[in-house]
Amino acid sequence: MVVNYLAITDIPSRYANALQIIQMSNAIVKNGHKVNLIIPNFKSLNQSIKSYYDVSSKINLIRLGKKKDKITKIDNILLPLKLVLKNLLIKKDLIITRNLVISLILITFRIEHILELHDDLKISGNILSKIFKILRLLNSKYILRLVFITNNLKKFVSKNYNYNRKNFKILPDATSIITKKLPEKSNKTKFKIGYFGSIYKSRGIELIFKLAKLDKKNQYYIYGGTKFDKKKLKKFKLKNLRINSQIPYKKVKKKISQMDVLLMPYTEKVTTAGDVSNIINFMSPMKMFDYLGSGKILITSNIKVLKEILKNNYNSIIIKNYKSVNSWKKQIDQINLNKYKYLNIRLNALQTAKKYTWENRANQMLKNIQ
Repeated sequence: MVVNYLAITDIPSRYANALQIIQMSNAIVKNGHKVNLIIPNFKSLNQSIKSYYDVSSKINLIRLGKKKDKITKIDNILLPLKLVLKNLLIKKDLIITRNLVISLILITFRIEHILELHDDLKISGNILSKIFKILRLLNSKYILRLVFITNNLKKFVSKNYNYNRKNFKILPDATSIITKKLPEKSNKTKFKIGYFGSIYKSRGIELIFKLAKLDKKNQYYIYGGTKFDKKKLKKFKLKNLRINSQIPYKKVKKKISQMDVLLMPYTEKVTTAGDVSNIINFMSPMKMFDYLGSGKILITSNIKVLKEILKNNYNSIIIKNYKSVNSWKKQIDQINLNKYKYLNIRLNALQTAKKYTWENRANQMLKNIQ
């Protein structure tokens, strides 16, 4: 099968949506198909997708037009249209997109495709979301399959956008990190505690600073953000806290493997890049699956949607009173008191991750597509 993936994103880049699109494209290739990834020609990082993400060089990356520094309002319409028109010139069996404007154009042209949703449709603009709602476009026969990243998002969309078809799949994000070394009982008394990902305020970075200040016994590591972000964070000078810029995804596995405990200290509002959307009720963080696949101890805030995957004291530790830094400190102190309990949690985390690989996700997305 030849799949055309149409995306409005910068690849390679440090943004999560680019990583997710690349991982899905790579998984589709690994499952024996061909992928044409069609994107605008943004001024991306000066690296190949293979060197930055450590993925297959068989992904056919097609960049359209002259290089752009930024998107204008008119580009929000013109770029999707250009991608769709380019798509018409390329022989394919299937089209996949995450972009609502692209989906609207494909529906208008009566072209079948898979649409993947990660958030409330309003993130694409109030006018566009109203068009989809009033015209009940999510029920269009030209959407072969509607993919939701969480069950909570599916319920929300069904209720708010008059979606009532049965052509959906709930496919959380996934991981390419599955450690081959089974976790063993550890006699460590000091831990390396890590956080990987965006360092927006809503990701709990301030809590990590407070935790490192309170918990001087353990060493803390942050990997995320730009060099500018790193400079801003230098004001938090702590001997047991090392702040690093974001690293290419191909290096994440090695760095995660060096940690003992991994943190997801989300706040009650979780924003995306540009602070444009609160995804607290719908998110499926890729770091969660990478953490699980590492076989390390995952400690997270008590966020309802995460419990579609996580279970307290089974494959993770969920902090109920997650706004309290003392609650996090108390939990970390507990790790040394019951090593067998935490060994089982790590083993269960690894088994959970094996269910959520990108190859499995791609296979489920394409299953029984005519």
